[in-house]
Amino acid sequence: MNEPEFARLQQSLERGFSLSPRAVFQEGWERIRGAKLTLLLAAIGVAGSWLLLNQLLLTVTGDSEAGDWNASLLGLLISMIMAPMSGGLDMMGIYRAVNRPIRPSQIFDYFRYVLPLAVASLIMGFMTSLFLPLGVALGLPAALSMLPTLVVSVALMFVFPLILEKGLSPFQAIMISIRLFARQWLNLIAIHLLLALLFMAAVLTFGIGLIWAAPLYMVVKGIIYREACGVKGMTDNGASPSSSPSGDHFEA
Repeated sequence: MNEPEFARLQQSLERGFSLSPRAVFQEGWERIRGAKLTLLLAAIGVAGSWLLLNQLLLTVTGDSEAGDWNASLLGLLISMIMAPMSGGLDMMGIYRAVNRPIRPSQIFDYFRYVLPLAVASLIMGFMTSLFLPLGVALGLPAALSMLPTLVVSVALMFVFPLILEKGLSPFQAIMISIRLFARQWLNLIAIHLLLALLFMAAVLTFGIGLIWAAPLYMVVKGIIYREACGVKGMTDNGASPSSSPSGDHFEA
């Protein structure tokens, strides 16, 4: 990782990186201006695809005993299909964080990475699924058993962008994501807790608040990635030299 695009990442791994939850949310709020519709359409596209594929899963497997095997195979297929689209959402947040143009159809741009993303998704799924049954086996409350799962999920937040933006292998991306998390674990957990509370509050508004909460979540993740890993072509002030904040296709 001696190339210039890895300089920020190497620095973060060796010496850490700065992260202020308040500053991240303030910048995220500013950056969703003029981009909410674009980000929402992309998020709706991913959610709709996930619901459609899961409905297909239920339709094909049915309630028969033989459906368990089919469910496993279709579940694998769904994870492979959704991984590039989920990575697309991450990349849209990163693009917005460095003032690059974004568009709703960007979620379909990364299917050429389906194999590494699917492998990473399966490994991450295995890692996050270990703790709940272990906690239940030890007699711990379900809420307490979920805590390690949530922490591991946050620790793996950099994996998809590291594969897509830095070209790392799934195993490299997972290990580096965990190392980055260790550098700022408290602030990263605090930011995700605040985002979770924000989503809960948005749901209580009959979903109206999601118009702001969903784009903010995507952009906040992009800002964190920018600060921890850097982005190819990014200038010192975090902007792309070839783009401007007004380069979006939709305004909202």
